[in-house]
Amino acid sequence: MKRNFLILLAILISVILVVNSTKRLLTFRTTAQKVEETAGRLEELKRQNESLKRELEYKSTEGFAEKEIRDKLGLTKKGEAVVIVPKEDDKPSFAKASEGKLEPNWQKWWNLFFGG
Repeated sequence: MKRNFLILLAILISVILVVNSTKRLLTFRTTAQKVEETAGRLEELKRQNESLKRELEYKSTEGFAEKEIRDKLGLTKKGEAVVIVPKEDDKPSFAKASEGKLEPNWQKWWNLFFGG
């Protein structure tokens, strides 16, 4: 009787140890996956940080400031002239008027409101 009790106790302790070890292994596995995901995210953020540092360095230069002033504000240095080259697909307004039929203004309004 005492022997059966000891065997049962040993089996019970073994089962508890196996269950506990399995839980710890699963926890370790999920933690390892989270560490890998976080390491990948860290590398991505480092690359993004380097890219932003290079962009900031470039935008801090006088060349960038001058380019922005010229492009966005249309300003020039003394003695320079701004030349605007029209796009090829843009036609002069007189060419557009001659292509289509000329309608009186009242007809255009009628078509606009009543879809005629």
